[in-house]
Amino acid sequence: MSRLTGGCACGAVRYSIDAEPTFSFHCQCRQCQRATGTGHASLFIVPKVAVSVTGDLTYYDQTADDGATVSRGFCPRCGSPMLGNTTGHPDIVLITAASLDDPTQFKPQKLVFSKTGQPWDYIDPALRDE
Repeated sequence: MSRLTGGCACGAVRYSIDAEPTFSFHCQCRQCQRATGTGHASLFIVPKVAVSVTGDLTYYDQTADDGATVSRGFCPRCGSPMLGNTTGHPDIVLITAASLDDPTQFKPQKLVFSKTGQPWDYIDPALRDE
């Protein structure tokens, strides 16, 4: 296993992860679209105990479709989305794939919430959840 590292655009926030991702995906829910300003969020899940963060994150809380509170962490200086937490699964952290120092390490396994996807947001059809 290799350590995963990443950070925000300005370098004020950095993280390291000492675990392999347990799941990786593209999410086309409307909340992810709005949070990223694109057609989907590319995310992966790791155990919370494996994540170390330096620097301060600001969090924005939203209620997910399942009723859980999702907290989206971003750099307060440059605005880069970095990670998320959910009360539905408090033992995991969601990491934004583009925040990785080496984003080629991200290998999406699935597409979720494709019913709310935008027609202009092309996703590999092999990842579809329908």
